[in-house]
Amino acid sequence: MTTTTSAVVSLRNAERLLDGTVGAAGSSARLAAFLARQALEELVMERCMALNAPAPGASMRSRLTILRSLDTTERADAAAVAWNRLSNACHHHAYELAPTVAEVRHLCGVVAVLLESE
Repeated sequence: MTTTTSAVVSLRNAERLLDGTVGAAGSSARLAAFLARQALEELVMERCMALNAPAPGASMRSRLTILRSLDTTERADAAAVAWNRLSNACHHHAYELAPTVAEVRHLCGVVAVLLESE
């Protein structure tokens, strides 16, 4: 399974959770955010390799910085914003509301656009 295929599968599973096709115990929006973030991380790793800047041990923030330097501004900005918002959605804080299905669905759409332009 290639990285792109794996990212597509993760994103599709996130969308299935949001649509209610697949049930999950607890917050399906939070689980979908986790799957979408995983898809985005795989996509960013693959994009760095395509730009001849593989960074196998680098953090995601470092990989996003590589994209900002070597890729288009639009793609780098979309990836950074989506990753930050998905990361926030993945973490549970007692003082914050859980992410809504609509919020996570929008972020899944951003990741899907990035996948399509790959």
